Amino acid sequence: MAKKFLCSQCGQTFEAASMPDKCPICGADASHLSEVKSKGINTNGNVYTICYAAVMVVLVAFLLAFVSSALKPAQDANVAIDKKKQILASLNVRGIAKSDVEAKFDELIQETCVVTPDGQVTEGGAFEVETKEIGEKFPIYKAKTAAGDDALVLPLKGRGLWGGLWGYVAVTPDFQKVLGAYFDHESETAGLGALIKEEKFQSQFIGRPVMADGKVALTVVKKGASEAETQIDGVTGATLTSKGVGEMVLSGIQQYVDALGAGKPAGSCKNAPKCCEKPDCKCAEKKVCVCKDGSCGDAACNCASDAKCCAREECPCACCEKAAPCEMKHDCPELPECCKPGADCCKPGAECCPQPKPGCGKHEGCPQAEPGCGGCPEKAAEAGHKCKSGNDCCKSGKCDKSGSCGKPGCDGDKACCGHE
Repeated sequence: MAKKFLCSQCGQTFEAASMPDKCPICGADASHLSEVKSKGINTNGNVYTICYAAVMVVLVAFLLAFVSSALKPAQDANVAIDKKKQILASLNVRGIAKSDVEAKFDELIQETCVVTPDGQVTEGGAFEVETKEIGEKFPIYKAKTAAGDDALVLPLKGRGLWGGLWGYVAVTPDFQKVLGAYFDHESETAGLGALIKEEKFQSQFIGRPVMADGKVALTVVKKGASEAETQIDGVTGATLTSKGVGEMVLSGIQQYVDALGAGKPAGSCKNAPKCCEKPDCKCAEKKVCVCKDGSCGDAACNCASDAKCCAREECPCACCEKAAPCEMKHDCPELPECCKPGADCCKPGAECCPQPKPGCGKHEGCPQAEPGCGGCPEKAAEAGHKCKSGNDCCKSGKCDKSGSCGKPGCDGDKACCGHE
């Protein structure tokens, strides 16, 4: 690095790597030369360069962090909007304006839940589950399609040729038919594998059956090789990407079916009152009867608990929650157990006031009647329970055809007096 020197004889300064033997300007010897010391920072030094670079790096990093932090809420909102648009696309709602996405999503998505692999179900939280977590958690969206059909939207993840795949498949609550689908990718080849994102490919899934022989059979095969309704034609020239989508759909939906039925008998979904529409529930019309304890009943809505309550009026329950509560009749001295005020439920159409047995009770001309009696004598002369023979009638109050009380062992038209 060059240094500065001053010549006292000529008064000029010059630069040189070291002290010269004489002044290069006037030729004076070295005794007239002296080094000029710098009073500020040596901007030509290595220390200055390193310090300057470090300060700039720290400053730029701070500015980037500040900008990222300031923009994060907007970025998160955009990511959420995009995710909601994808879910709506699986419900056949496409081309919607960004400003309308939130309102449409809230309109069609009725409720959500998250299912663990062992079948535990928690309400809500489905939207917060990230794609990478699917398989450890199974988020479910209970929704309506654009046509108004009930649907369950199932998020899926898979692997394509160059990167990850993900998608949403809307199925009927009994997992029997596809109502809509949407797929996307990280880095598939443009014009080939990337075509899985196009509606032309996704629309093939609508109306296709999901199950075959009790297992999920829906998949994607090489274009032109489909042999069943559960097989979708893949994208031409994108065999590996198509295969990835097929495996994602087949194994992904099967995982949901397995998780919803994990460790439970057919028709049971303990602690899942709002996500009970499972293919193994054995209710009429393949719908689910929900018991009070949160489990699913069988076809007759027979719950594990003693209370038989169903979610649908058409369920053949002995006692349904939706039945109108019993009302006490003013002239009813006694109420059946089911119809007492405050009871949990009442048999539909149940009589709150028990009907007396025909012929029992006090009637005109009959001063008294025994419990379980068969009727009072019609004639006033017999009101004293006397037979023609003059003998007292037995407790039943009946006489046989001969006019006397029947005896033990009598049969036919004779009354067996004294015997129930």
